[in-house]
Amino acid sequence: MNKKLFVGISMVTAVSAGFWACGEGTINEMTEMDNVISMQYPLDPATGGASPELQNLRDNAKNTCKEDMGCYTQYQSYLEGTEPVDVPESSSSEENQGPITNPTMSSSSRGDFNIVTKPSSSSMQIIDNPEPTSSAGEEIIVPVTGLGSCAPASTPISKGGKVKWKFTANTANATYRPADFAKAQFAWTFEGGTPATGTGATTGDITYSASGAVGASLTVTMGDGASETIQCSKLQVNGDPITGCKCAPVGVTGSVNYLETPDVNWAVSGCTSASDITSYTWEGVEGADTFTKTFDAAVASYAPKLKVGNNDNTVVDVTCSAVKVTEGAEYTIKSANDEGKITLTAAGTYNVVIGFACQNKTFFCNGVGGPVGGSVNDVPMAESWYTTASLTAADCSGNATVSLTVTGPATCGAQ
Repeated sequence: MNKKLFVGISMVTAVSAGFWACGEGTINEMTEMDNVISMQYPLDPATGGASPELQNLRDNAKNTCKEDMGCYTQYQSYLEGTEPVDVPESSSSEENQGPITNPTMSSSSRGDFNIVTKPSSSSMQIIDNPEPTSSAGEEIIVPVTGLGSCAPASTPISKGGKVKWKFTANTANATYRPADFAKAQFAWTFEGGTPATGTGATTGDITYSASGAVGASLTVTMGDGASETIQCSKLQVNGDPITGCKCAPVGVTGSVNYLETPDVNWAVSGCTSASDITSYTWEGVEGADTFTKTFDAAVASYAPKLKVGNNDNTVVDVTCSAVKVTEGAEYTIKSANDEGKITLTAAGTYNVVIGFACQNKTFFCNGVGGPVGGSVNDVPMAESWYTTASLTAADCSGNATVSLTVTGPATCGAQ
């Protein structure tokens, strides 16, 4: 440890003022002080107080203490200016006496340190290596928050399986640097695991003989005694397996127009297990084997999240088929020229998927019962019995959707 306490006293008004720095480890920000220990710093002859050099040294000392969790915690009241350091008054006959030791402190948690008074040479001495301790002689353990999180390395696992647990430091927490964790101690406690305790930022293998959702807790103790107990993410230990589940929208293939069909239903079927299936959880809410989603806007792709459970504490994720939700009807042109044409029975705006790689990058429409006009992705088509608009390379990539507006019934295609 490199602990330094700097205390100065101005006797002009017989009022004492203290300043110091303390901490564990090398105080990198104050290495220049190592060269001035036991040197003499002149006082300001005009005021009899600390010189600018000594004031800077005091300010650096206080700032370094604020950056050290142990030092800051012990002397927080003084650093924040809410609690002065009480020093016995000195008479004029005592002005040039030697060091005054062990002043009365208003906080019982502070330890002994030395005060240096103004000597007859109008200079000030720096005292090295006081030893702050708790008044009771006990280690001060300081609780902190936000050190990080902990979780199983993988989840779920099967009953009888093994898993490691890992601590992840919170890199957004400016209180500690990554190097501080090199001195940290990690104490784990595992619910239902064997062994029931562990150490290290990453544990060894923990075995689970029973199924269910189990937790763990981790106490991280930093090198300066600061500590935090963290509740870890749950581990899912599955019992009898669940297989064969299928989840799909009911009566919908590909896309749905929410203006006409706002409600879309999904159903799960085919789940098998040696234990009874007991739960279906859709989007975090337990329900039955069906689920309804109501849409009020277009969505490129949506599929509900589903978990299926049984009475042996097994929970599995089931992947559901997705739907595309459109605002208005959607049509698909599957091939070039007349073979792929779609028929539009009324004027309006339509979503049209060009489902092939069109070579000529041209969209065309034939009027039904009269001339037709409109636009494709805002590219205008002149009103005519046969009208065209240019497409971009992206439009003809093979699965692009364009917005088509027609002024009347038409058959349309791409080439």
